[in-house]
Amino acid sequence: MTSKLNVVALEKASTEWSGMMNRKAYWGVLALAFMALAFLPGCSSSPQSPPPAQVITVAAVASYEQTAEVGTMYATTFQAQVLLNGTPVGAGQTVTFNAPTSGAGGTFGSAGGNVYATETTNSMGVATAPNFYANGTVGTYNVVASTGGTNSTATFALSNTLVPAPVTASGGTPQSAVFSTNYANAMSATVLNASGAPVAGIEVTFTAPATGASGYFGYSNMNTLTIMTNSSGVANAGTFTANSTVGGPYTVTATTQDGDASTATFTLSNTVAPMTITATAGTPQTTAVSTPFPVQLSATVLDVNGDPIPNAVVTFSAPSFTVPMSGPASTASGLFSDSGGTSTTAWTNASGVATAAVFTANSAMGTFTVTATVPGLPGSASPASFSLTNN
Repeated sequence: MTSKLNVVALEKASTEWSGMMNRKAYWGVLALAFMALAFLPGCSSSPQSPPPAQVITVAAVASYEQTAEVGTMYATTFQAQVLLNGTPVGAGQTVTFNAPTSGAGGTFGSAGGNVYATETTNSMGVATAPNFYANGTVGTYNVVASTGGTNSTATFALSNTLVPAPVTASGGTPQSAVFSTNYANAMSATVLNASGAPVAGIEVTFTAPATGASGYFGYSNMNTLTIMTNSSGVANAGTFTANSTVGGPYTVTATTQDGDASTATFTLSNTVAPMTITATAGTPQTTAVSTPFPVQLSATVLDVNGDPIPNAVVTFSAPSFTVPMSGPASTASGLFSDSGGTSTTAWTNASGVATAAVFTANSAMGTFTVTATVPGLPGSASPASFSLTNN
């Protein structure tokens, strides 16, 4: 009996031991499995790092600085490259090129085309814009290339320049002024393009002699002045004051900043103060309508001592008039041959005498007066008068 009980006890103990070992083996295998999973490629027991940022940039790779004359095509097309983290994005990325909508700028594809163009990149991530044409406005500006997903842009610095064209004196020449006084008429220069249209925004530099008889601009006491042309292509020099040196004629020049070979010239003279101006030839006289008067008009200018004043500019003025479609002119008058108008100027010679160009009667009959004046004449003095009659 005792032996049977012992056998049963041993079997029970063996079964319990076996179960315990099986459970330990299970948990051991499970632990090994977890450890193996932990060390598999791509697995980590620590938190994963975020992926690198995707940075898109746009850069100008060709022709980022150019100059072209207004109305002409820029020599090289614009190219912009799109990069992703410094590597070209490849083909198919859209890039938009934008020019200014007003002022100095240009258009893509043709003169007068669009101010923008949209292109796609090639396999190297480069987008090439169509041909670009400068508009008619002189100045500097930028064309900007951009793409989606970034604020990065490529910039092309451009400049529209003036087509070489003459700059001409359009006001303030010839004339004289008493030394140390202001000239009566501002000097003005006009800049036109090759088509004869005015060009705005061009710098014009006026230069007077640095020594001797000359003058200065404004209140600067400078003999040079740079001014921009307005919408009519005109640069107006403003006030010009004769210096204290009597003499002349001397020349003031006007040139543009584009280095055009042409130069506008203004002929000026600083004089002593005149006291009188009198008509000394050509009055009174008569001629048939639409024919020249036989004697040219002359006026003599004297100073306070009765001495002649040379190199003074005398202005002769006849009555203004209109010419209808048919019939005679509105009033009796005439035209000077050099100016083609009712007024002209003439320099006094060494004897103080200024002689006007040939004067031709208009189509209206009647008697009228032509006057002659000189700058600096005192208020108490009268202009010279010429009595003329058209028959």
